[in-house]
Amino acid sequence: MPELPSPMVADSVGNDERAARIDRVRLEALRYAVNDESASYIAIMRLFTQGLTGMLSDQSAAEVTARLADVGVDLDEDTVDARLSYLVEHGNLARSPRETEARSLQDYLRNRARYQLTQRGEFVQRQVDELLGHAETATEISSEMLGAILQGLRELARQPEDLSGVAPEELAQRIGTVFAQFDRLVHSTREFYTYLTQVLSRFDLERAEFQAFKTALLDYLQRFVDEIARHMPQIADVLSALHPRIPALCERANAGQRLVDLEGRAARRAPGLDPDDWGGLVAWFTGSASRASDAEGVRRLAAEAMRSLLVNLRRIVTSSEREHGRHAELLRLARWFDAADDATAHAIWASAFGLYSSRHLGFEVSESDAAVPPTTSWARAPRAEIPIMLRSTGQRRISGASARPEDFTEVKARRLHEHAVAEEERQRAVAEVAGHRGRLERVRLSDAGREALLQLYAAGLAQAATDPSAGARARADTSVAIPGHDVVLRIRTTPGSGTVITSPSGRLRLVDRSLAVEPVMQAREGVS
Repeated sequence: MPELPSPMVADSVGNDERAARIDRVRLEALRYAVNDESASYIAIMRLFTQGLTGMLSDQSAAEVTARLADVGVDLDEDTVDARLSYLVEHGNLARSPRETEARSLQDYLRNRARYQLTQRGEFVQRQVDELLGHAETATEISSEMLGAILQGLRELARQPEDLSGVAPEELAQRIGTVFAQFDRLVHSTREFYTYLTQVLSRFDLERAEFQAFKTALLDYLQRFVDEIARHMPQIADVLSALHPRIPALCERANAGQRLVDLEGRAARRAPGLDPDDWGGLVAWFTGSASRASDAEGVRRLAAEAMRSLLVNLRRIVTSSEREHGRHAELLRLARWFDAADDATAHAIWASAFGLYSSRHLGFEVSESDAAVPPTTSWARAPRAEIPIMLRSTGQRRISGASARPEDFTEVKARRLHEHAVAEEERQRAVAEVAGHRGRLERVRLSDAGREALLQLYAAGLAQAATDPSAGARARADTSVAIPGHDVVLRIRTTPGSGTVITSPSGRLRLVDRSLAVEPVMQAREGVS
């Protein structure tokens, strides 16, 4: 009998799968920035993230279309509405719960959806704008923050043992300042070493350029290493004395009234006001029992960078046979072109760049390709797709066994299952509508039920409008059968009276229209 997994292992696997699904849903918010219509999506998102006015407002598709036209993006309203729905689907925007009043179904469909920014959408767009505006240049390390961090930690260490007399706002300000300075130090250090890695891997620098860069960089690295060596022991001592008091400091800084979310959880505050936030700062300067401090790692990376610079410089200086990098090779090639006659220049061109005169190749095209008349000029004819075998070997033979035909059984089964689930959901929605007998003056439906009701309502209006035998009264009082049930949806024109249908997505109000769910026989008697 096979051994079954323990409940603990099954729970762990289930939690991992749920976490992976949650991560995939969150990463969906990045799709709009890399798809084919990314320019229009980014322009739309910027309308929602520009200033507090855009973040706190909700906008309809018509308003977004007009604002896009003001910034030079020409899109029709239907396309904008599709873009906004895509952003809602991927979590960047959400539909606003604000109610709208419509006097016709067309007005309702046009203005029913208003959109507002989500927290995830604001975060993603902020990162996108930062990436697009990022300049890949050298960034200095904010080493001046070391002294400021040391001063701030000393001020925290001088706080009295009894913190009841310390103002929570003042204490939170001191802690937040230390962590803001620490974040700037870490961020600038990471950017600097990323740039340094790119420089050390370049092989196109001239000797004079590399020597000048080497001198400036070596001096800068040495100053940074000296700064760390001077401040790191002092910061480590202050952190060791301050470490036992971190929970008490955070508790006092968090005293007073706090903002809570809809689930009753306390809102996140600035870094450093939670004792767990201090782990990164302590590890950066003092390390732990299992690893050295990050500051020590930064010093080690600086020393390795110095050695790499010296090695590259030595290779450039001692190279006597050829210049270092492509720059000198291209200059030499230009001198050859300048001194060559016409025939020699063509030979150099073909040898250096692999460009030869045109060759006319003949092979049978596939039946799906459109035939091109032989009189068509090569400059206007479409590009011919040359098979890889013909291009590499000059032969048309096909080597290897035929590929196994792809099996679509699983895909078909999945599509059939999805169709069955969708049909079951539609039937439940229709049954929900059919279950509300009598006049639907004020009724609450699910979103799926509301969608089913709108489809029945539209079908009834279309049926009355296209029936040539129906008179004016029949057009004002019509009915449509509800599939699968012995009832109909009756639509009446009732001036001064309407119908209000509430769902999780909002409230639908039909002006001067009354809806009722009636048995088939009763509906026929009412119409006759």
